[in-house]
Amino acid sequence: MKILITGATGFLGRDVASRLATEHEVTAAGGRAAPAGGIRLDLRDEGQLRSALAASAPDCVVHLAAYREPDVCEDAPEETRRLNTAPVAVMCGALPPAARLVFISTDYVFDGETPPYRENSPRRAVNVYGQSKIEAEDLALRRPGSLVVRIPLLVGAGPSFESSGFLAQIVRSLRDPSPQEADAVLRRFPTWIRDVAEAIAFLVGRGASGAVHYSGAEGLTRYEMVLQAAEVLGLPTDHIRPSARVVPRRAARPRDSQLATDRIRAMGFMRFTPFRDVVRSFAAEFAGR
Repeated sequence: MKILITGATGFLGRDVASRLATEHEVTAAGGRAAPAGGIRLDLRDEGQLRSALAASAPDCVVHLAAYREPDVCEDAPEETRRLNTAPVAVMCGALPPAARLVFISTDYVFDGETPPYRENSPRRAVNVYGQSKIEAEDLALRRPGSLVVRIPLLVGAGPSFESSGFLAQIVRSLRDPSPQEADAVLRRFPTWIRDVAEAIAFLVGRGASGAVHYSGAEGLTRYEMVLQAAEVLGLPTDHIRPSARVVPRRAARPRDSQLATDRIRAMGFMRFTPFRDVVRSFAAEFAGR
């Protein structure tokens, strides 16, 4: 199968592109720079996007590119929709009917008040980021054969320690001896990027359509994740105390947006790596950093 992957240089995109390339002919597209052997593609430029779709003639597009930082999105709603929503409309119109569209969405389409959320649960986003994804989901799901994969907090190793997102943040906080607070209210479901790459490959191979949820199985607050990471890494936590209040941020976060994973489990996908094991893999990759 010929697959075009957007956001292929991103935190998740690198793993997805590498995994799909083991079975398919992949064209990897990056927004800031062209990945090795791939193309540079600014999805906000409709003409450039249409040209890339015509030139690559994909059997499937796996659309990963997005603005993902909720606080940044909250301050720039129109720019957020230029990348998170508008390109999906272009793809739906430009792709031939036989080509598949796989859109990667988020647990932030839900308000976090009545978990767990199934694929057909009512969506009520509490921030601009989540709303932009709802609008894109609606476009994708109106197109026959499209697949929307909702995923939660992603964890894992980026190309460098500094670009490794959430786990790098936790390690920095553990190494910094100054007094700190860690949120002990909001519950997240950390999910390994390598597991997500496997799940996407599985769903693409199965020809799945509609909405599908994939998520790590453990619900943890940030404070609980800090404690687990510290245990694995052998680092002290005396300087970090749990916060019983939600730390104010520009964009609201759902309290608990747990995704029910019954559908993908029923299909036969059963890879759900525990958070501690992800931390061990991360530590092994950046030993000495």
